[in-house]
Amino acid sequence: MYRLPDPKTLFRNVDISMPVVVAVSGGSDSIALLLLAVAWARHNNVSLQIATVDHGLRPEAAAEAAFVASLCESLDVFHVTLAWEGIKPVNGISEAARNARYRLLEEFAGDVGADTILVGHTADDQAETIAMRLKRNGGSASGRGLSGMAPVTRLRDNVILIRPLLGLSRQMLRDYLLEHNQSWIEDPSNFDASYERVNIRLELKSRPDHAANLVDFGRVMGRYRRMLSNRAAEFLEENLGVSCGLVYSLPTSKLAIQPRPVVTLALQTVMALAGGRPHLVPADSVDTLLGELKSNQLDDKQSKLTRTTLGNAVIERKEGLLRFYRETRNLPAILLGPGDNIVWDGRLEIENKTSSSLFCGPLDLGHLQELETSLGKKLDVSPRSALRSTPMLRGDEDEFFLPFVKSESVPNEIILRQRVPALEHFCPAFDLPLLDWLHDFQEQNGLTSIMGQRSG
Repeated sequence: MYRLPDPKTLFRNVDISMPVVVAVSGGSDSIALLLLAVAWARHNNVSLQIATVDHGLRPEAAAEAAFVASLCESLDVFHVTLAWEGIKPVNGISEAARNARYRLLEEFAGDVGADTILVGHTADDQAETIAMRLKRNGGSASGRGLSGMAPVTRLRDNVILIRPLLGLSRQMLRDYLLEHNQSWIEDPSNFDASYERVNIRLELKSRPDHAANLVDFGRVMGRYRRMLSNRAAEFLEENLGVSCGLVYSLPTSKLAIQPRPVVTLALQTVMALAGGRPHLVPADSVDTLLGELKSNQLDDKQSKLTRTTLGNAVIERKEGLLRFYRETRNLPAILLGPGDNIVWDGRLEIENKTSSSLFCGPLDLGHLQELETSLGKKLDVSPRSALRSTPMLRGDEDEFFLPFVKSESVPNEIILRQRVPALEHFCPAFDLPLLDWLHDFQEQNGLTSIMGQRSG
């Protein structure tokens, strides 16, 4: 006997003061989410914006989007189909499609003034996700990913993704739809055994107790992940420093007295700050580095590690510190037109409010020599090699600026913000302590919004 979900309880974390985006594909889970959201929205006077993403990967996708549009029309709610356009990658298509889906939903949320996106993941999806991650982990019950999907995830620009159905089974939702005589669409890929998730789903269907245990295990791992994020954030708050040229530093003596998982996550975070990569460096790689540090931890002269590179970040040991900064490889050079807003190297958001074009690229030796000659001294950046990966902005008249070395010279019409995509772009609630620490750290060190004090 199924129990009807209570919409008031399901949507208790949703801000009703702004429009709410609901992602609906046409499958049973998302159609149930749609009906429940409509009932809740009418009772609370909430503006719902329904969005279906057409990835352009299956011929049936357009008909499925039309089905959802027709249902929304009958429910008197707004619907839009968002198309993933352009050339699709040959490899990694599932991850690319997922990233495109969330990007399109985020952009649509911004367009309609919404800060919340609802998606229809269920307890079945959670069990499948954890089972797949366990399998990839060789059955080892360790790793932050075993927490599964978070009920709430922070996306970019303060948009949040909420999974209100995560505690409900797929069968419960289908029973709800059947009672309301509501049909849904079965995605053919749900029966394609070439997909890993389909095989896991079939396995769990014959072992319902195991599926329930996986969900319980995910809850425990979620609490562990939150605790770990708290400890890593506290450690970084007390010990991380940053100097000109975006050179980060941690005292090696402090690393020795922390639990290994805390140190691993802290170093992953600093590498994300320095390197600008979209994902954290794998924990195994960081643990290997820590193994090299372990011998003669406090003696720099005897340490096995002097300098290495991980996740686009140089890590070097000197005078009792580990220093982190961006390596000089693969640094982009871009041209921004008036009004353009882009992110350079994953690390720096640039908004060009001037009336002319703006170049951004790594500092070259010619401009470095010119600047130091004009100043009559060397720039106060240590190590010097960090200067070569420092972003340089150059205007039409070849006037140039170094925002992380001489930020006071940047014109007011050029607005800069440090970005850390590995933490900011898809942050589960488990990791919010780290994200909160990051924002505090950026504000305290003038990295949230860098603007000059002179006219352009």
